[in-house]
Amino acid sequence: MRYLLMSSILLASACGGLAPDERTGGDGGRGDAQEVQIDTLQYDRVSVEQGDSTDWKKFTIEEATKATINVWWDDPKAISATIEVRDQAGDKIDDLKHDRSSNAEKLGPVKLKAGTYFLRVNAHDGASVYSYEVSTGSVGTGSKGPDL
Repeated sequence: MRYLLMSSILLASACGGLAPDERTGGDGGRGDAQEVQIDTLQYDRVSVEQGDSTDWKKFTIEEATKATINVWWDDPKAISATIEVRDQAGDKIDDLKHDRSSNAEKLGPVKLKAGTYFLRVNAHDGASVYSYEVSTGSVGTGSKGPDL
């Protein structure tokens, strides 16, 4: 019995691999969410294999509005991911499952009250750099997306 247990432990450690958010880069939890500016194109990367499968972003809405989350994937076929908008308590408001046949995706428009919200990008498999924008149209006209 002891031999079987030790063999199982050794086998599990030999398989290697990183935990999904072992190397998250500092934005792997809602409490560590990076502040993002509305109507500003930004970018990041998720990689299951490299231990950075989850990115949390935070944005503030000053007055009730509709917001759209635009996402552009550098390598859309290489990533399986979900994009979510969550409220201040962390409850999911809306989500979008990435379509590997599309490099440009849109979540929303979503009706939001004044307050703080979170964007969660969660990779289930693979890796890709992505560009994103939280757009309300209130600051400017928003971006037409990155040059891919």
